[in-house]
Amino acid sequence: MLNNKGQALIEFILILPIFLLLIFIIIDFGVIFNAKSNLENVSNDIISLYKDGSDINNIKSLYNEYSILIENDDEYNKFIISYDVDLITPGMNRILSNPYTIKVERVVSNV
Repeated sequence: MLNNKGQALIEFILILPIFLLLIFIIIDFGVIFNAKSNLENVSNDIISLYKDGSDINNIKSLYNEYSILIENDDEYNKFIISYDVDLITPGMNRILSNPYTIKVERVVSNV
């Protein structure tokens, strides 16, 4: 009988980089979706603070890790809130930019 332990080891070594790459990609997309969900919640908080009369500079100091831009119109305010996520997967910057910018836009009536 032949010993197949060497063959199994070689197959494992060949498959391991692909498996690790898939795991890192799954982790990256999970981090992106989690950050998007958090950004949605933060945007609601920022808008409610703004509607309650807080100064935009005060809001920006409370949420300093986010980029907050407000475009004023006569009738509407457009809130653009963005956040950068660092990717951990090697070579992912060929598909997505690193850091990957997540952006949420909300339009709120001035009335």
